[in-house]
Amino acid sequence: MTEHPPTLISVEDALAGLPRCVAPMRPRLAAAPFNSREHLFEVAWDGLRASLARDREGLRCLDRHGGDLLPLVPEMRDARIPEGAYLDGELIVCDARGRPSYDLLYGRLGPRAAKRGRGPVFVAYDLLYLDHRPLLGRPLEERRARLHELGIRDRRVAVPEHLESDGEPFFDAVEEFGLEGIVAKKRRSPYVPGVRTVDWLEHHVTPRADVVIGGLLEDERRGVRAALCGWSGPGGLAFAGEAYVPPFLGRWLEEATRDFAMDVSPFATPLELRPGIRWLRPKLVAVVEHEGATGPLLVEARFRALRLDGDATDTLVSPPVDVPTAPPSGPAERPRLVVLQSLPFPR
Repeated sequence: MTEHPPTLISVEDALAGLPRCVAPMRPRLAAAPFNSREHLFEVAWDGLRASLARDREGLRCLDRHGGDLLPLVPEMRDARIPEGAYLDGELIVCDARGRPSYDLLYGRLGPRAAKRGRGPVFVAYDLLYLDHRPLLGRPLEERRARLHELGIRDRRVAVPEHLESDGEPFFDAVEEFGLEGIVAKKRRSPYVPGVRTVDWLEHHVTPRADVVIGGLLEDERRGVRAALCGWSGPGGLAFAGEAYVPPFLGRWLEEATRDFAMDVSPFATPLELRPGIRWLRPKLVAVVEHEGATGPLLVEARFRALRLDGDATDTLVSPPVDVPTAPPSGPAERPRLVVLQSLPFPR
């Protein structure tokens, strides 16, 4: 047997690298806002989940699947973060009032690339690596403290505040400012890549869901008038109801989905054939707002946008999580101050 000399590994080179992409940890839905001393509360940012990291190879900004975002947001190329740091967060674009808007973000990153709105800004809310060393097993409150200690001073990178304990008044403040919602995260939670966990819970001001678009209802006058929505599951694509498509999006959605047309229904159960129906390959994920659900069917659903990073296999029916609540414990004005201090463009 031929002996091969051992491969020598440079410790310096090993420490210089970061993982190219860490699959993000994601929240479940909360049934309602709640107060809890075990949780920290943050703004839900209505953006595109992303990471920002720097090592010897330079800066990279990736979506949650590892796709390179820098060609779409060249403004981020010169963002100043420390070498050896890996930040988890979201890319956002804000409206004239400083509120994050997924519609403006889609307009910026989508196929027509209209540069409207203020931004883009990377909102950093977690620190996964520091000095090339992993922090994933450390508690959230420690990771956030270290993130703030970095003292990042760059208009393209925002590090928002968080609120301790008082989720109910924080939700009221977020609703007052017209923001998406809140995220509650357990203070002691480690970072577990690629999981959707009850350690993190989100609650939206207007209920919303990610669904697969399995078909469209069209008419000649206005284009698409409704989207046929579905949930992924072990039995195939389950019907989730229709989502109303506003008239100003009808022609756009008709054009955006042409390459996904198919001849047969992708749904696991038969649906009634109606005039103007067009089936789609179950690849496109949409954000829809709704007024609740009756079993798997969404009530009064409204199409909002296509997901830029949608994963059709991740659109599952998930019952909201109930968490017992406690009385608020902090100053009454604190929630509004935290919201104001978190916004990248102060009002």
